[in-house]
Amino acid sequence: MVVDDDHDLVDALCEWIGLSSEWKAVAAYGPADAIAQVSAGPPDAILLDMEMDGVDGFDTAERLCHASGDKHSALLALTGNDRLRDAASLDGRFTASMLKPADPDGLLRLLERLRPTH
Repeated sequence: MVVDDDHDLVDALCEWIGLSSEWKAVAAYGPADAIAQVSAGPPDAILLDMEMDGVDGFDTAERLCHASGDKHSALLALTGNDRLRDAASLDGRFTASMLKPADPDGLLRLLERLRPTH
């Protein structure tokens, strides 16, 4: 799942992930959409923008973790802010954090490491 309030970016990233890997990327246009989708069935991984308009990425992460119940998704922080990337890397809810624009090859390698084995 790709979560951002920039619809064009979400659509482009979902399409690119789908064409470049075996992942099926699902779009979530902001925190409310992501939380509703996670409540219905958590994805294997969530790429979360940490700076959406008026929304704290850490609060969104907490709400996503709560919505997922017993099945926890790998949570990846994406941000253009060095400070937020560093803070997310120290936060136990996040599996990884990357600066935007994300290195495409690095993102694919990270997603491959997260691929579930079921």
